[in-house]
Amino acid sequence: MKHHNPARSQRSVALTTSVGIRCLLAFALLLCLSFVASAQAAMQGLTTTSFGSALYKDGKLREFLVRNGRVYRRVGSVGDWENITAQFDGVNRVGDGEITAFDAEVYSDGLYRMFLSRGGSVYRITERQGGGWSVWENVDHAFGGTGTAAISSFTVSRDKDGWLSQYLVRAGRVYARRQSPPNGTWSAWYDHTGVADWVGSSPTARVTAYHKAIHADGLEYQFVTRGDRIHRIVEPQFETFEDITSAFVSVGGARIARADAPIRTKVMVIDMDPLIASLGNQPLSRAMPWWNSPRTMERFLIDQMESITDGVVQFSVVRHLTLREFPTFVGGTVFGEQEYLACATAWSTCTESRKLDYAKLLRDKKICELANADTIDEVWLMGGAFFGFAEARMAGPGAFNINGEVIGNTTCNVKLPVMGFSYEGFEYDDRMHNMLENMAHRMEYTMWRKFGAWRNFYQPIPPLPFPTNPNLLERFTARGFDSTTAACGNAHGSLNTPVPDSDPDNAGQYNRDDRHMEENTCDDWERYPALTGATTRNNCDKWGCTDLGWNRYWLGKIPNFAGRNGGLRNNWWAYVLDWDAAQ
Repeated sequence: MKHHNPARSQRSVALTTSVGIRCLLAFALLLCLSFVASAQAAMQGLTTTSFGSALYKDGKLREFLVRNGRVYRRVGSVGDWENITAQFDGVNRVGDGEITAFDAEVYSDGLYRMFLSRGGSVYRITERQGGGWSVWENVDHAFGGTGTAAISSFTVSRDKDGWLSQYLVRAGRVYARRQSPPNGTWSAWYDHTGVADWVGSSPTARVTAYHKAIHADGLEYQFVTRGDRIHRIVEPQFETFEDITSAFVSVGGARIARADAPIRTKVMVIDMDPLIASLGNQPLSRAMPWWNSPRTMERFLIDQMESITDGVVQFSVVRHLTLREFPTFVGGTVFGEQEYLACATAWSTCTESRKLDYAKLLRDKKICELANADTIDEVWLMGGAFFGFAEARMAGPGAFNINGEVIGNTTCNVKLPVMGFSYEGFEYDDRMHNMLENMAHRMEYTMWRKFGAWRNFYQPIPPLPFPTNPNLLERFTARGFDSTTAACGNAHGSLNTPVPDSDPDNAGQYNRDDRHMEENTCDDWERYPALTGATTRNNCDKWGCTDLGWNRYWLGKIPNFAGRNGGLRNNWWAYVLDWDAAQ
């Protein structure tokens, strides 16, 4: 018989309690680490370059965050974030290069100034007395004595005494100057980098922005953006900056929980838009009725792809090149103006046999050098009908067919996709939805390369038997007339088409407005990779029976999820946008 030992029992209770406390602490730490890991995962694919705030004349605070070249704004510190990048892009484009900072402030005359830092320069627009705004202007001349390196941010703050201070960040160094009473003249710029010496846990990370503001509570707030992290101090506690990055983890990221981190892709847009002397020396895109502005098209594609992919695909235009002459074709021929206008107005007079000399363009404009330096990731060509573009081609080592022949004889040391888009339009159809179809075909060809086969490709009529042991691309693109349950069809449609279209004018089997009801598994692909085989029954009403509706619907079903399954990424866009990194 064992005798009870009170002392041992007390030690046991104490030990149990101690272990319990340690377990609770460990659990709390685990939760904390889990939160940090979640926050870090949410931040993947996001590059933050500036954060700041401004108290407007209506007494409401505005906060501005620049991430992945996009400007986000919210009113108050708890409102919803709004992407306002379109105000500085597309047809409204301010400067060139990637946006790295935005700020606004009320000057002593009671008028707002807004400042956009882009491509290493600063642009300003000023509110006018009585309403309206001036035009944007470059103000780089105001920064003498601060060096010549690229500017990552310029901000202005109204101090408590009513005078203004300005802060400029160049190559990681902070410069400041201040107005002085009684007439508000500006001091010389001085090095203010010491303000950020103790900010963050990685002192080697570069400072990209510094901002100061007085909020509605009358307190001074200072913000330093360093190494993708946002830090803040608030008076009177000026000793230690706190990292507040976790408050912004959801801004600019994927819009659904399962979606992968954003893929940031830097684009160079080349507008081939020759001046047409016989039509008032206007650019071709404006001289022809109903044709589109290249700037409108680029903004359309950026916004559509980001919306369709739940924020996973994020294109940013970082370089522009406008060419005011007709393109050079393989063999050295070039359109004459009247010859081209005859083609554009009477298609039967021309053929599309002439092909753009891609290699010459890349060499002459030193485009591969930009890709080799990681300045750009891909190129978008904007041009007219008969300019000889392919929908998508690739240059560089290991390049492959992405719906166009490989571009050889270049100096590219990396893979460089080159998309071709036409700004041609019609009175009844602006044709911009074709840009999405080009992206869809690029997806198909890339995944064809990845899976090694695509046996239910756009085959002659009648189609071949559906393949046995189909790969994932073949399963995804199963059509209504294939000898299996339909899935999402291909970029041309055919999801719910009961028989192949025998129309000789529709050899590509375009069918996006068919009202035949078809059982299909397309919605099940939103569960990828955990496909269940569940079916729904629908017709073209599902996507509005339009070309644009179909392109959005089909691209929206492409797997864009985090993680891997069987060694394959659950985000197929990773292969499309950065083949080498995705492997």
